Formats: sequence, C-alpha cells, structure tokens
Amino acid sequence: MPIPRPASESEALLHLSQQASRQQVRQWLAKPGGAQAAAAQHGQAPPWPLARIAAQGFGVVTSLDAEYPEPLRHIPDPPLALYHQGELREAQGPCLAIVGARRATRLGLRIAEGMGRELANAGVRVISGLARGIDGAAHRGALASAVQGSAWAVLGSGLAKIYPREHKALAQRIADAGGAVISEYMPDVRPYRGNFPERNRIISGLANAVVVVEASERSGSLITARMAAEQGRDVFAVPGAVGNSVSAGCHWLIRQGAELAECAADVLGSMGLCVAAAQAPQTPPERLAPVFSAVSATPTAADDISLAVGLSVEVVIGDLVQLELLGFVEPTADGYIRAPP
Repeated sequence: MPIPRPASESEALLHLSQQASRQQVRQWLAKPGGAQAAAAQHGQAPPWPLARIAAQGFGVVTSLDAEYPEPLRHIPDPPLALYHQGELREAQGPCLAIVGARRATRLGLRIAEGMGRELANAGVRVISGLARGIDGAAHRGALASAVQGSAWAVLGSGLAKIYPREHKALAQRIADAGGAVISEYMPDVRPYRGNFPERNRIISGLANAVVVVEASERSGSLITARMAAEQGRDVFAVPGAVGNSVSAGCHWLIRQGAELAECAADVLGSMGLCVAAAQAPQTPPERLAPVFSAVSATPTAADDISLAVGLSVEVVIGDLVQLELLGFVEPTADGYIRAPP
C-alpha cells in the first residue's frame, strides 16, 4: 500500500523527526520544500501519525508552526517537534526555571515550593523537569498559586511514559490547571539516562532565568545552569550550610558568578518585579521569641538552644514543639531549623 505524501511541510517535519537524526533533518530543511521531498522518499510511515497522537490526548507542534515557543527558536539545537499535554500557550509574563537535587532536604523542598508559589503569584511561569525532589516541589508550589497555567514541566521521556511514575498525577494536575507537560520525544519513549541532559536545554531555553535550589557538585542541575548561561539566561543559586554536600553545587555556581538568591523576592527584584500581595512577615508569640531567635537555617540541637537562651532543656523542648505547631520551625535529624516563609 503506498504511503500518502504529507499534507504540509510541518507534517513532513514531524514524519522525519520520528525517523531520522536532527542533523539529517536540518540538512533536508535547508532546501526549499526539503522536508516534504525527503518524507515522500523516506519509504516508511511515521510510528506516531497525527491521528494517533490526538487519540492519546496529546498535541504536537513543529518548529515550522506558529504555536512553537518563540524562545526555543533562538537556542542552539532547538527541538524539531514538541509533544504536549495541556495548553502550549505563549507566556504573558516572564518564565523562570527552578531545578535542583532529587534527594533534597526538607528545607530545600520548602524553599522550592515557596518560591514556586510566590513566583507564580507574581505572574511568572514556573518551569521544571517533573523529577523527584526540588522539581516536584517547584511544580506543587506553582499549582498552589491563584494563577492558571503557571506550571510547565519538560520531560526526559515520552508523554505516555511519565517518569517518575509517582508524578503521573502531578503531570495531570499541571495539564488540568492550564499548564503544559512537554517532551521532544515520541510519546512511547522510555526515560533513558541520556535524555535528561538533552531535555535540560529546553528547560533553560524556555526560561528567562534559572534558579538552582540544592545541587551537589555533580548534579544534573549544573548542566541546566551551564546551558542557561550559554543561552544568555540569568542564573541564580540558593546558598546552603557550609559543608553540606547537597549545596556544594550552588556554592560553586555563586563563585562562578551566579546571583545569590535566598527567596523569591531576590529573584523578582533582579527581574524588576515585586512579590504579589506581599505581607509583613509573621512573628512568633513574645513568650516563644527567645527560643525562636536561637534557631537558624542550620540545624540546632535543643541542648545548644538551652545554653544560648539560659532556659532548661525541658522548657526549650516545650517551646520548640509550640513553634513547630505554629509553623515557625521544623525538626530535622540534627536539631531544629527555621521554616521558610
């Protein structure tokens, strides 16, 4: 049975992108009508034709389509096609990527989630990679905002093979809330290791800036930061405790010239924006203030707090429990830390 000729240059590009290397396709695209001519001669129907993509509830755009995200047209090696679930709409305001460690600390997760929420409320689209840890926290924070379509996720697998599996529901929430889940891979592509460094260029390419929250010295987040710098994007890093390996990558980025960011306001200020509906920070009850003042971002044991404030360990522990219930501190394996705002 003869294979029908693609109806358009865009459809021909989709056909080729599923069966040939990006370098080959770009050679064909260099000639007028090259994609259609090459697709007609290729001799095999695409494994994911448009009808099958639509039947799965996915959309697709190629770099020849008007709906293709404009920022990606200007990065080195832009994806030939993007499969998406949800709305692939151009952002009305700035976009910012939040990335970081998969094995994040509780404090790191709280920072990422708080940043995601505050940035989204300020009209910033939050982009990340749907990974465990910091990525997932940033997505959840954006979804907790009052702004529709504030979260985008870029996958290192196909849309039909969400990874990690426990984030399948999170991906659906992003799509249902007016955001988009995006991949350059065909829907049935599994999450191969080499896909993730490739997808990082899309995360940074879609964003005006990248914030790294917790990253080891060999973290994949540093690849995203490097690609962001090469693409002319701003890079921010959140500092952590000295000697904490999960923040070593962030400290390295700061030494290399990344902007230091302790909270969303730092990032927004650098971008010329303000935190939406900013409120004065809450303070704990006066009776609990001495113990609270002895707690910082670094875990502090109850015994050390007792010595610092001159109260018995029993009283300190009771006050810490009250502060935890009020949301001012959090327990860790090594003591208590202040909860992010």
